[in-house]
Amino acid sequence: MDDTRIEALRAEIDEINHRLLRIIAERQAISLEIGSLKAGMGLPLYSHEREAQLLAKFRADALEFDLDPDYVEELMNVVLRHSRAAQRDRVEGQGASDPHGSPG
Repeated sequence: MDDTRIEALRAEIDEINHRLLRIIAERQAISLEIGSLKAGMGLPLYSHEREAQLLAKFRADALEFDLDPDYVEELMNVVLRHSRAAQRDRVEGQGASDPHGSPG
């Protein structure tokens, strides 16, 4: 019985993981569009102020969902870093860039 419950819970986690990836892909597409618009307007791709606001909101939201704010900040920093890299790649027309590079 416990094995069946574990498998059922794992199936739920698998579905959640799939939804998370779909949401990350949607976010990435929107981020790329923002990067293209910024480039077309001559604006910098990176805004320290915007990122600081996002990270503060992520930390506050973490508390709302009873999650460790440090964990959420670390997780979202990865998402933000890769979004910046994808924007740079799109705008600069380069191949894969280093996601650990400067924010742009």
